[in-house]
Amino acid sequence: MRITSIIHMAREYFLLGLFSVSIGISILLIIYFLIYKKIMKGTKKLKASKILLWGIFLIYTVIVLGATFIHRTPVMYENINLHIFSSYIKVWNRFSLLELRNIIFNILMFIPLGFVMPLLFKKCEKFYITYFLGLCMTISIEVLQLISKRGIFEIDDIINNTLGCMIGYGIVMIFFLFSPKNKKSLVNKVLTMACYQIPVIITIISFSAIFNNMARLSMK
Repeated sequence: MRITSIIHMAREYFLLGLFSVSIGISILLIIYFLIYKKIMKGTKKLKASKILLWGIFLIYTVIVLGATFIHRTPVMYENINLHIFSSYIKVWNRFSLLELRNIIFNILMFIPLGFVMPLLFKKCEKFYITYFLGLCMTISIEVLQLISKRGIFEIDDIINNTLGCMIGYGIVMIFFLFSPKNKKSLVNKVLTMACYQIPVIITIISFSAIFNNMARLSMK
């Protein structure tokens, strides 16, 4: 899939997501003001920041489903690739631009998930919960693709998506760690932040090795 196609597809499903959010927020406001406030006499306030985050999350979900499922044409066969790191091996041995683009796309696609989850759910501030939810989401997408025959069930996609989720989590936790509300010592904050950035470090090292190998192959 070309970059221009990805951008066009993202724009298309962004508009669909925006439409879904508009309907969702309208329903939410009706339920809140008419049922919760008027009928049930509720006192809990509805935070605008939470509404915005849920709107972003819904738009993101629509884009991901569009890119991985809705946008694809069904095929007449089931395709499964259980060879771990097969895409990386192809990039390393032949420097396949298609495989490299797919790797980068799959990593980037799940960064927003890891970023937004801790902002929406208090429990997701714990790394293992966000990592686990990211893993569950990517496995669900791969299984759905396999059942619907709208894609390939690939172990590498699961790895790359989960890695993207971990990177997104590491980014947002920088803000949590250095928030004025966090009373931990500076040393503790820095060490914790360094641990959260391990997925980013692994990604940088991996791609540095890939591009260095590309330069070596081009010189032959």
